[in-house]
Amino acid sequence: MLPSSAAILCLLLTGQITQKPPAARQPWQGEVGGEYLKLVDPQPSDELYPVNVNNYWGLMNRRGQLLAEPRYDWTDYSYDGICRVVDAGRTGFIKGNGSLFLDQSWRYADRFCEGFAVVSDGEHFGIIDRRGQWVAKPELDGALRFSEGLAAVMVRGRCGFLDVRGQLVIPLTYAQVRSFHNGFASVRLPDENGSSGARGYIDQRGRWALRDDRGELAELGDFYDGLAKVRIGEKWGYLDQRMKPQIPPTFEAARDFINGKAAVRLDGKWGYIDRRGQIIVQPRYEAADDFDQTLALVRRDGLWGYVDAGGREQIEPQYAEARPFLRDLAAVKIDAGWGYIDAGGAWVLDPRVALNGFVDLRASETAAIVSDPRDRLISNRIYNMPPHRDPRPAPYPPEHEYEPILPASAGNSNDSIRMTNQ
Repeated sequence: MLPSSAAILCLLLTGQITQKPPAARQPWQGEVGGEYLKLVDPQPSDELYPVNVNNYWGLMNRRGQLLAEPRYDWTDYSYDGICRVVDAGRTGFIKGNGSLFLDQSWRYADRFCEGFAVVSDGEHFGIIDRRGQWVAKPELDGALRFSEGLAAVMVRGRCGFLDVRGQLVIPLTYAQVRSFHNGFASVRLPDENGSSGARGYIDQRGRWALRDDRGELAELGDFYDGLAKVRIGEKWGYLDQRMKPQIPPTFEAARDFINGKAAVRLDGKWGYIDRRGQIIVQPRYEAADDFDQTLALVRRDGLWGYVDAGGREQIEPQYAEARPFLRDLAAVKIDAGWGYIDAGGAWVLDPRVALNGFVDLRASETAAIVSDPRDRLISNRIYNMPPHRDPRPAPYPPEHEYEPILPASAGNSNDSIRMTNQ
């Protein structure tokens, strides 16, 4: 379990308190001699990136320097200035610079978003603020993270929306809801008399912006960049915010518009279109992700790489597993393990170097802060990484696989990305 003492937890999660250095590592992949990761003090401006070495998790900064050595069961990126860390099946929070945290942990905790996080210690869910105070008590059967000031919640099979005060501002009326995006949320009413309930979009006051009582709309996505993907029959198209068709339903599957581009599938292959529905990257990929930044993750011939908006493969497909770019870096996997590359394909954290161990370059007074003097890490000494262990199931999916829907969907006919958890 995560330590209950606030002071000990802070030092532990920032790598300032450590357990005894692990036993000597047994090499199991190729070595890169003479190179080591650097363990440094966190800075207030640092964003945190998860690091996985030998299936132990730590944290690093944008420069590929360790901020917490790998010894946890799972770590996350920092969001909203706060980062999740899992140890012994419990999820806790630390601030982005490692100096502030909540002295609490849970069996389940979503990341902070708009200043709030969904947490659970049993069958029910609640919502906390940055101080760890309840905005919504743990009496909910389900909840989604806040989006545009509202959080979708579920009680006894019916869904509605709370505001940041924890007040129910859109009643528990719906059988299914998605989060608000661009001012609208997709909802579906309960079935009645053997007929499927009406579905459509509501605004933030709970008024219908589009209501389909005849069952013509089979699935409704979220609005991004002013457009929402919709499925009519077996084909996908896009609506604009006037609820008018913008791009006809001609695609086998479709993703959201991000930065003016959307991934779509035609004849079993994925490509990209612009807001006019014109193809800008020809469909030739087995899977495709969003253009969150300048490059998008694609899969060709079973391997993952990255393509630009002109259809050029800036990083040729070569990785068995990979993640989309997030904050200028992408996590990719080679034989030696997981590492990070930049938009030019250069290593920021080379997993072969990570296997060599790390050198502690923190300030000597920081490195000397320990729970037991025998356990201290000494500055400028080199330490082994923990020995390899079998991978454990990730407690949370990657961010790009987060699905803002209640109740949780057992499957999504529109998925283009499904990968083994890092």
